Amino acid sequence: MSASPFDAAQLHVFETALGERRLELTVEFQRLADTFDGVQSSRSDGSADGAHDAEASSLRTEWSRMSGFQGEAVEELASIDRALQRIVDGKYGLCVRGGERIPDGRLEIKPAADLCIACAEKAAARRR
Repeated sequence: MSASPFDAAQLHVFETALGERRLELTVEFQRLADTFDGVQSSRSDGSADGAHDAEASSLRTEWSRMSGFQGEAVEELASIDRALQRIVDGKYGLCVRGGERIPDGRLEIKPAADLCIACAEKAAARRR
């Protein structure tokens, strides 16, 4: 397989962007976990009758919303970790499916991208 199409300075820029986003997500994930714990505590404090709890619906909605956000954060963190590993392996900037170069513009918008545009479009079509 080909080596990364980027030089050390360019890789450093992408690595920095990925690291900063990873830190943001980690902080947000912890904030969500703390909020999630608070909702769980409110739900299990035993002071409300579940069948007649006026707040039960809002708590369920909030729980569901936070679960979704946590799931998205976990996925993005994993994607960032894989991108950082591709930098270490010398394969960053190459499509993991076809080996084609991922356009610079795509990586600037989504530094953790692991598919070229054509492969990403095929993957999106399969998900529909």
